[in-house]
Amino acid sequence: MKSILEKLKQIIQSLEDKHGPILIFALFLREDPLEKWDIVVAASWLSASDMNSYKIIASKIQETLNSVELIELARIVILDRDDHVLSFFQDNFSVTNGHYEEVSGDQFSTRFGFTIKRAYLLRCQKLKT
Repeated sequence: MKSILEKLKQIIQSLEDKHGPILIFALFLREDPLEKWDIVVAASWLSASDMNSYKIIASKIQETLNSVELIELARIVILDRDDHVLSFFQDNFSVTNGHYEEVSGDQFSTRFGFTIKRAYLLRCQKLKT
């Protein structure tokens, strides 16, 4: 997992260099027999209803991770700026450049209504307005 986290940090930096700040970038391992990770992302330049947003994230992940690492992932979830999940993260966590934080899935499971076994936050920030 550490190798994937390090590569994801590179992906975040590359995406930010090209498109602008990322507000949230996280990995969630939901309780599921397949043991796959969801990538959760939010940025002002992404939209949950725009397929091109998913293509931007997916193509960068595909060009950086190897095939063994890619099969660890299940899906990409994009949060829009008005999503209450984004607000929850921004109000409770701060993770900036080059760091990541492992967070207990329990606090997310009760709040969001599905079981999360593990979570890693690689970016969680509010932009100064």
